[in-house]
Amino acid sequence: MNILLYALAAVLAGVFAIRVPLGDRRDPARRAFGILCTTVSVTYGGFALYLLPELGWFKYVYGAGAAFLPPAMLAVVETCFVQGNRPRDRRLAQLTVLSPPIAVGFILVDAIYFYTTPRASIPEVVLTLYVFAGMLVSVHRLWDLQRSSADPAERTRIRYTLGLTTAAIGFSALETLIRAFFDEASDLPISVRPVVVQGAFPPIGSISTSFLLYFLAQMITSWRLVDMGVLSARLAAVVGAAFVLVGIDGFAAGTLFGDYPVYGFFQVFMASAIFLLAYEPLSKQLELWAGRALNTRGQRLIDALDETESGLARVISMQGLRTGVTARLLASGRVRATSLYLWDADRRAYRLDSEAGAHEEPPILQVGRQPFADGFADGPFVRIEHQHMLRTESPGSEVLEPRLKTMRAMNADVVVPFRSGDVVLGWLALRDADDVGFTEAEVVRLAKVMDRASVILENLRGFEQLKEEHRLAALGTMAAGLAHEIRNPLAGIKGAAQYLQGMPASERGGADDVEMVRVIIDEVDRLSGVVTQFLDYSRPLQVDRQTISAETLVAQIIGLLRAQGATTEIAQDHEPTPDGAPRMVDVDAGKVTQVLLNLGQNALTAAGPGGKVTFATRTGKMRDPKALATDAVEFVVMDTGVGISPADLDKLFVPFYTTRHEGTGLGLAISRRIAIAHGGELDVRSTIGVGSVFTLRVPA
Repeated sequence: MNILLYALAAVLAGVFAIRVPLGDRRDPARRAFGILCTTVSVTYGGFALYLLPELGWFKYVYGAGAAFLPPAMLAVVETCFVQGNRPRDRRLAQLTVLSPPIAVGFILVDAIYFYTTPRASIPEVVLTLYVFAGMLVSVHRLWDLQRSSADPAERTRIRYTLGLTTAAIGFSALETLIRAFFDEASDLPISVRPVVVQGAFPPIGSISTSFLLYFLAQMITSWRLVDMGVLSARLAAVVGAAFVLVGIDGFAAGTLFGDYPVYGFFQVFMASAIFLLAYEPLSKQLELWAGRALNTRGQRLIDALDETESGLARVISMQGLRTGVTARLLASGRVRATSLYLWDADRRAYRLDSEAGAHEEPPILQVGRQPFADGFADGPFVRIEHQHMLRTESPGSEVLEPRLKTMRAMNADVVVPFRSGDVVLGWLALRDADDVGFTEAEVVRLAKVMDRASVILENLRGFEQLKEEHRLAALGTMAAGLAHEIRNPLAGIKGAAQYLQGMPASERGGADDVEMVRVIIDEVDRLSGVVTQFLDYSRPLQVDRQTISAETLVAQIIGLLRAQGATTEIAQDHEPTPDGAPRMVDVDAGKVTQVLLNLGQNALTAAGPGGKVTFATRTGKMRDPKALATDAVEFVVMDTGVGISPADLDKLFVPFYTTRHEGTGLGLAISRRIAIAHGGELDVRSTIGVGSVFTLRVPA
């Protein structure tokens, strides 16, 4: 059994030595971990073979491997936990220089002078003292790093590593000390020699070392916090299941092996088979019990997520979704603060929908899709993982730095998306109550619950959109009746005013009457325009598409504006295509002309005499998450006016909202509606004192 345990430890270390470095060969932490695993594999593999009869010379293999353990372990500590410009431990270079002569000296001196000497020869004692003294250097270094680290999550990882390293060294030292009092007895049979040579103490050191390597592998490959409570609960569940199996097999063997060995074997076989069938539910229950005892911190969050997932089936409103998710997470005590962000189509950004908990500072109100949301559909963003990648893999990254800055502004340790396919509808930002971050298992569980919540969110948004369509349909019916009732009186008023205007001056009251009649006519025309635009906005849009050149459309608009007597300078700035061909679009030319004409007239008014309005066409991409990365043709209208204030910018496309006395407030609302009907977008950027830029995007 001892041989098997050491062999399994050697195999596990060998697997880690191959798999972990291959994940990213540029990562120095992975390379250092691969060297450590190789050294452990050689040491335990050599010792497993040394326990076999007639293979005593393998002590030189495991002895030489053990000599390189101190620098290999210290190298892992330095590459994993010493980042940036912090000084490296000079003892690493000293151990690296000392290990080769120690290994060679042990082999030569012991082989020449002490090969037939019983256990604990002078070379073995020197080698053992060097190995354990060198390993204590890593323990001391971890202790110093744990005390000096300012990051709570970093301190937690170092503390876990320190505890596991100390346990592995302590148990291994105890095994070695007890083993020194037993003779090698090389002539013993294979059934007896491993037990005698190993000594009275079981090989717990190899188990502790394997557990340490597993922890380091998990930490290095994901760089998320590895929860020792979770690992301890799993280990306790396995140990508990093993005790149950031993008890069943022991009882079966003890009762029937003596008189009926055949029946005894059959009984053990059946008992083991039944146990294996029941193992899955049994292991889950054992892990749950162990988790409640050893992992109370993580279990609280898991319980809250289970309650959240079961409660989502009863959510029928956005308010229910908000409270159903955030309230339970905050009640668990594992989450300090939450922020819920949802896509706002009007603002073309992710807007803070709700927040709860104890925020250190108020979270930012909205976040643009770039650069934070790009790539967000791949999964959650974890703060400590981004910090590690920024320090080691991509220093100065133009993507990671803005993302990390945004997460700090959101007070978030982890950001989990609401997804519909590859489309990100929004996200939930969580702050850990203890500032140590969330474990990998917790992040995975969070992602699964948010996937379920994403379906609820998508259904609620579809329901809200359906209600909005019904509201607009009712508004259209009302508008049609309203227009019918207003237009008839307007026609009479206008006819009477025109009649008065046509009377001879001698028969009228004078110049004042003429001016009043003109005002009546102008106001009636304006009111008629409002009604016409209201009807245009309320009735369903019919898009009659045709293929036309974008540059041709712009030229027609500029001609119309100049024909209307525009005194402001109007220019064109078309981005050349790679092949020099015009940009072709499949649109309703009349309606797109209406949009561009409205944008052009607004730009001329904003720029005024002496200003400049520029029309441009470009090749771009759609920015709406539901049409992400779709090729688009952009119509851009730029002016050198006074700009639009942020307060007005948020309401610019709201129907009947206008900043001009003579405006109706429907022109831009109708323009955006036409853009959406084409599957396109209409947005605006503006700087006070510089001007505004309106961009109409339609699919190419």
